[in-house]
Parts: sequence; C-alpha cells; structure tokens
Amino acid sequence: MDLGPNAKDTVIECNKKWRRAVIHTIDVSSKYSTSATKTIDAFRRGMYMRDIDFHVGDISEWIGQQMQVRDGKPFLSHVILDLPASYSHIVRATSALRVDGKLLLFNPSITQINSAVELVKVKKLPLQLEKVVEVGPAMTGGRPWNVRFVKPRASLRQATAWKSSDTGASNESSGGESVESHPNAANEDDDRDHGVSEGWEMVCRPKPGDRVSGGGFVALWSKNRIRQGDCLS
Repeated sequence: MDLGPNAKDTVIECNKKWRRAVIHTIDVSSKYSTSATKTIDAFRRGMYMRDIDFHVGDISEWIGQQMQVRDGKPFLSHVILDLPASYSHIVRATSALRVDGKLLLFNPSITQINSAVELVKVKKLPLQLEKVVEVGPAMTGGRPWNVRFVKPRASLRQATAWKSSDTGASNESSGGESVESHPNAANEDDDRDHGVSEGWEMVCRPKPGDRVSGGGFVALWSKNRIRQGDCLS
C-alpha cells in the first residue's frame, strides 16, 4: 500500500513514542545537520533514523532549554563534544550529565585538552579524568597521554618553611622535583579553595609507546556525585 512520499517520516515519528534510548546530535549549521541526516538515512535503509534527533543551534543553549523543560534534572547518559572550543560547553554539559555518565572531548590539539582539564579544575566540576588518548587518522591507533597538574616540590617546601617560621621552626628547601597530583586535582578535598595559579603547573607528555601522526586527542571524564562546593552554573 502506498502511503505517500512522507510515509517514512510518518512511521519514524510514530516510532519515536516507543523508543527508550535517543541520540541527540546538535550542529551549528543547518547545512551540516542536513548532511548528517542524509548520511544516517542512507545507512542500512535508515534503520537508526528513529533513534536519532537532529538539532541545529548552540549546544549550551540547547542543553539549557532542555534542562528548563525537565525542571533542571540531568537527562543525558553520555556527552560527546567534537567541535572548536569544546571546553567552553563543559560546564553546561556537566549540569545535564547523569551521575556516572561519560563526557568525551575530541580535539585536534593537546593544548585544547589542557584548556578543558584546567577549566574542570578551576570550576571545581564533579568530573573525574579517566584518560587522554592520542588517535591517528580515521580514529586508528591510540597512545595514552599524561595530562595532570603538579606542584613543584620546591614550592611545597617553601610554603612549609613559611609556616614553620611563624611557629619558630626552621625548614630547608631545595631541589626542583615535582610532586604528582591526581589527574583531576580539582576534586581533591585539600585543594578545593585553590585556583590553578597557586603553585600548580601543567604536565603534559605522551606515555611510552608507538608514535602517532595525524588524528587528534580524546579526553574522557566520568561524572561523580555532586559534593558541597562543586560548581555547575
């Protein structure tokens, strides 16, 4: 039976009422969104079309609108940000992310990943950095990177010396070693009131392994339960 040229769209809209998992994809340009729609529709006769909602606009604005509709309750199981300056959307994305949900960033430069790690620390977001991986062309290969904040040991010794001098004690400070912190030092209880500028320095280097050319960098966080002092605004 011929249901007309819009039969497929009608069936998809009807099936949306019964779906349990939804992928939301947001593009800043309608051109890109239309291209993505055609690509999914042409893949295996559009078998995944009913499970994907295509949107056009700013990601942070879209999340804000969805949060208002849902009375501010987190509604996203996972978030993938693959766009320029993706770190600028982390705060809003985290607010919509459910506990234990994953936040993944893809950027062509490791310095962009650094900016994201720094933002998480400064904003005290309830995110735990799990890994940073360098991938090759077509998302092949994968080399882990160490991206974390450290405090130079000399700075720690100097701070200890200052405290000791107030109580009449003396301390010696020497050396230029560094003390490693947790990869997501922003969530450490003893550093909740300190900013990145207070003695922290960024360490960013590849872990031992094969060399990778082209591609980009992927950073993965998981969301912890919100604690007092965490910021999501």
